[in-house]
This record gives sequence, structure tokens and C-alpha cells, in this order.
Amino acid sequence: MLRLGSLMQKMNVDLEAIKGGAETINSMLWNDQVQAGTMDWTPVYNARNFEKLLDYYEQGKDQADFPWAYGEKTRQPYHPGPIFNPLHPIVQEAIIGFVREIAERYGKHPTFKGIAFTMWAPSMLWFGSIHSGYDDCTVGLFEKETGIQVPVDKTAPDRFSKRYEFLTFACREAWVDWRCRKIAELVRKIRDTMRAVRPDLRVTLNMWREAFVNGIIWSGEVRHQLYACPGLVEMCRQAGMDVALYKNEPGIELDLEFDGGNRDRMGWVTDTADLPIEKFTVIRDNDFLDEEMLASFAGLATSGAYIFNAWHESWGVHSWLRCDPNDAQAKELAFICGKPAEGYFTGRSVYPKDGFWWDSQSRITPAFPAGPHFMEQYAHAVAELDALRITRGGLFMDKAHTEEIAKFAKAYRALPKVKFETVGDKTDPVAVRSVAADGLRYFYMVNRDYYPVEVKLAFNRAAGTVTELATGKKKVGKKWSVTLGPYELRSFTAADAARLTGFDATVPTEIADALNREAGAALDAIATVRAEGRYIAGLDRMEERIRSAMAEGRLAFLRRALTGYHVRKCMELAGK
Repeated sequence: MLRLGSLMQKMNVDLEAIKGGAETINSMLWNDQVQAGTMDWTPVYNARNFEKLLDYYEQGKDQADFPWAYGEKTRQPYHPGPIFNPLHPIVQEAIIGFVREIAERYGKHPTFKGIAFTMWAPSMLWFGSIHSGYDDCTVGLFEKETGIQVPVDKTAPDRFSKRYEFLTFACREAWVDWRCRKIAELVRKIRDTMRAVRPDLRVTLNMWREAFVNGIIWSGEVRHQLYACPGLVEMCRQAGMDVALYKNEPGIELDLEFDGGNRDRMGWVTDTADLPIEKFTVIRDNDFLDEEMLASFAGLATSGAYIFNAWHESWGVHSWLRCDPNDAQAKELAFICGKPAEGYFTGRSVYPKDGFWWDSQSRITPAFPAGPHFMEQYAHAVAELDALRITRGGLFMDKAHTEEIAKFAKAYRALPKVKFETVGDKTDPVAVRSVAADGLRYFYMVNRDYYPVEVKLAFNRAAGTVTELATGKKKVGKKWSVTLGPYELRSFTAADAARLTGFDATVPTEIADALNREAGAALDAIATVRAEGRYIAGLDRMEERIRSAMAEGRLAFLRRALTGYHVRKCMELAGK
């Protein structure tokens, strides 16, 4: 939801006219600028640009001067954000109309379940950041509904930056909270529009943090590390999305994105030998160590996860070209359209000859974790969120991990789609949960980590016959044990009257000893860095969490903390 043609035709990006009082449906920014484009790479993919772009490329002109469709801009001095103001009535009317058309067109098909919107910086379903939303319409509505008057001249040409200064300093909490509630109203309108067509349709918001955080603040530097900048929960609130407002909202689902590959290293860097630590830690640390974010999504009634198939890319000397007359895809497009596929183009990247690679190609490759680690995010989603949905995707379809996914899915899909109750007070390294449903006692156990863990279960009474859902195998007894493999999920049913009273999870001794030794070395390095007067944002907090994990035997967290930014940086500074 970056552009709709009906809105692009109506946008007003004449900044002087807007400063003089002309209406605009575009977002007005903190720096007295109008959002005239998404400020990302996507304008090129508007088909209305194709034919002229080819002329530009063939003439060797600079794309910076290209007249993009509808007057969109691409080179303004600010970060990505939504072109359109999500609270403007014209914008909301277009969004609702789009949703209604999709629902009416596909709602008659039983396989159609709803619409999933990807939430990242330029999405028009929210403000994208605290820097957007200072237009006359939005601020006027805020004053009317809250009673808070913004003491800025309503005709001043710099009123947008003055409003930002006041609203984010004098009454920031009221401003952020009000924006979040207005966006929640919009999402409910979308849900209600769909359900008016078919009552069971649902809206899913994919919180695609990799693109969102990257677009707003991230470039893998010291200031972007965990605890040095706002976490995802706060960044979402500033953009207009308060996760807590959707806790028990029927028909609205929020999915948290996890990185299913090594998207750290910036995705397109090819020479990684000498990159600093900061380039390797941001996304993974946020996936596994941002406790506020994980707790926020776990608290939703319908938590879900989206695993992003990340990739790395390199472009060499890249050029866009007209399709060859014999190009198979151009012929297919011509057949579909009933006319020549004019304006469609292809790309080519050329690299220095090295005796191995082809001289012309796109060098884009997946970055899937090796071996059993491919399943790490699946186990993480279930253990942390009790995820009711797991979706995976990216630039391409993954055809290499069918066996691993199928094994996990057999245990996962057999579970009822409801929130489970956590057994005991620990979910690390194994989480055990149960629920009564359909006249049975369902329960599952999931191993968060790459090593086998023996799990001994105890029931309040003889559980009767316990059936493993993926295999149909049966067990009998009040106490019994299983060994969970790396990142393994296993699910079972027992008699409804059975209750799990607890469990013990035993990690191989050599694994536990090694992690505790490494943790001790990390604490020594932290002490050294602190004694040298160095400051690392959030180091005290991370040290406390490491000590707590050691004392409580939370080895899965410990492993990830020991490979996270704070520890790696301290080890580097301490020369270890």
C-alpha cells in the first residue's frame, strides 16, 4: 500500500502553495517539507514509467532528473515514509474502496481468507515515523478531539515544523497515543469493510521490521544497536501502531517478522571480510533479545510470525534494456495482453571476468541458515509467542527445505488455533504449553536450540493414553520423557482431565558447561571495558540479563546474548 493511482492523480506537492494554505492529501513533515515520494527504490516499478525510463537509459541520462509518473520525487533529503496522510478523508476513502473491491472480487472463494498488509515505513496505513503528520487536517482533528491547542499560527509557512516542535516536546505522549488510536480506527474500518462482505474475513498486519527499521534509522552503526535506539515497540508507536490496542480485536491479526536468513551485513554488501561488528548484529539482536517487543506480541490474543527469506545482492555495472524480440517472457506478456509488450524492460549486470561467473547476470542469493538452524525462527516463534500462524516468504519461493518444514508442520498444524497456557515458570531452553479443547487435553513442547534436550513430564494423575499428533504413536503413564531434537516441536493429546504439573529439561552437560564458561569470559570482558571508562548503551542491562540467565539456566537466551553486540563488542575492546 505505497501508491494508489486515484490518490497519485490528486496529490499536491506544490510546497509553496501548501505553505500558503492550499490543501494536500500528502503527508506534511517535521522539516516543513511535503512527502512527494516514498523515498525508496520502488518508483521504477510503476509501469507508467517504463517507456520513458528506457529512453532515458538509452540516452545515458541521469535518473535523478527523470519525470516520474504523477510528479513523484525520489531524491529529497529525508527518509522513507508514506506519501499520503492516513487520516485524510480522501485517503481513507480510497483505502476503504480498495479493500471493498478486493473483498467483493474474491470473497466468494472459500480459499480467500482476507488481506495481509505489509507495514513498513512508506505504507499509507500509518504515519511511518514521528516525523510525519503535521498537516492542517491532522493537527486540526487532534485539537478538536483532545482539547489540546497547538500554539502555532495556522497561516505561518513554517507551521509544520513549529507543530512538530511543540507536539513532540510539550505533549508527546498525548500526541503519540492519539495517533495510534486513530490508526487503530482506520484498521477497524478496513476489518469492518471486509466483514460486511463476508463475516469471517480477517486483516493481517505484517510488522516487517527489517525494512521498517532499516528505512528509518538503521545502517548497522553503533547508534543503531539494541538499547542505543528505540526498540520496535516504541518505533511502531511513533509511527502510529500501538500493539497493545489490538490485543483482543477480533478479525485483526498482527504478525511479527523474524529474519530467516542473515540480513545483517546490509543485504547487498559482498565484501564482508573487514566489516565492523556493528554490521553483523542489529537484526538478529532485535529478533532474539528485544524482550519488550517479544512480550508485546506474545500478549496478543492471536500472535503470529512472519519469517522473512532474506537475500544478498550485488549489481556490478547494471543497466536496464528493452526486451529482446525473442524474449520468452515478453512473448508471454504479449499473448496475455493481446498486443506487443511495449514498455516492458529487462536488466543486466556485468562484472569483471574472473574465469568462473557468467559475465551477465543478477547476483542475488538466499542466505538461509545452514543445517538444523534453518528451523530456528520456527521454534522461536512458538516458544516466545505461542504463534497461531507462521508465514514464510521473500524474494523467491524456497524449494530446498521441504522435509524440515513438513516435519515441524505435522506437529504444528495438528494443534487447535487457540492460545495455550504455559506449564511451569520457564520457557528456556524448552517451552511446554497445554490447553483443553475439543474434549481433549492438547499440549506441546518445543526446543529453542540446536542441541538435543531430554524433557521429563509429570501429570497430576495418570494421563491415560497420550497420543503424539504427528505420528499417531501412543504412550501411557503418569510420568514419561522424550528427547527433543534441534529446534524440534512435538505435540500430543491426553484425556481432558489430565493436567501437566511440571517438567524438567536436561541439556547436555558439555553444552551447559561451555556456555557458562563463555558467559564468565564475557563478564570479565564487560568488567574490563567498564574499568577503562568506555560506555556501551544498554551494557548494564545486558550484563544483568546474562547473570540472571546463568543463575536460572536459560541457556538459549544465553547463547544468543553471547553472540550479540554487547558481548562481542566488549570482547573486541578487551582484546579477547
